Amino acid sequence: MRITNNMVTNTMLSELQSLSSSQSQLQTEVSTGLAVTQPSDDPAAFGQVVNMENQSSQLTQFASNATQALNLANSSYSGLSSLTSIYDRASQLGTLGTSTNASTSNTAYATELGQLIQQTVTTANSQANGEYIYGGTATNTPPFTTTTDANGNITGVTYVGNSSQSSIPISSTSSVTVGTSGATNQGIADFINHLVALQAALNSGDSTALATANTALAGDDTNLTNAVAENGAVQSRIESEQTEQQAQTTELNTQITNATGADLPTTIVKLNQAQLAYQAALQTAASVMHMSILNYITLR
Repeated sequence: MRITNNMVTNTMLSELQSLSSSQSQLQTEVSTGLAVTQPSDDPAAFGQVVNMENQSSQLTQFASNATQALNLANSSYSGLSSLTSIYDRASQLGTLGTSTNASTSNTAYATELGQLIQQTVTTANSQANGEYIYGGTATNTPPFTTTTDANGNITGVTYVGNSSQSSIPISSTSSVTVGTSGATNQGIADFINHLVALQAALNSGDSTALATANTALAGDDTNLTNAVAENGAVQSRIESEQTEQQAQTTELNTQITNATGADLPTTIVKLNQAQLAYQAALQTAASVMHMSILNYITLR
């Protein structure tokens, strides 16, 4: 078979292109630290990486959901803690109002209780991120409406929210309901109305009404305590899920790095070898391309 000059030239050019491509690929791996950036680099590894990145994206979304849920739970807890403190003080005032020498102080107790009632309504209608906390899924309007007397004193409260609760997915298999239940929210309205009744009893000095008001108020402690406990359980569950998500994300990132990352020491050695081979090929090509017909005759 006769080997023509064109065949020799084309073969050399093909070899140079191959060496240049290999050198460019190795330079990219060294500069980026990645051995797999497109399907052609390693189809099997690339497919695994795409799958793991999809899982990582889902975990990121669930982590965002968990953060949102935890923020709502924290806001709810803050309000419930405030209501619990108000209950403690109101209970003290109710007890003080029954003492033998309380008649001269009951008006002052009633005045303080009026401030606590205002504070309770404000807390019950509090918002987080522009949404009302204690109205179920009716988050756009105040969940507690009030009636007042001619002097602006609150005389009654009505709960106008609903009994639904938002459900937020925090993993592929679980969701959490955040906020307080409809029963708890109605219990908050009852609590405020019991405070109003206690204030009226203190102002009137009616011992029977005062005893009735104190008894009714005592029942609110269970509602508030249960709400705080439920909130704490939700927070613990969310935090546990966040810890698990962080571990899964770290593991996935490690797997992605292992699948796509370049072995830099080995890659640098290969790059040096590729550069040397490319330079040698250039020199050989230059030498051959400058040969004349007399060189070929002489070589023969």
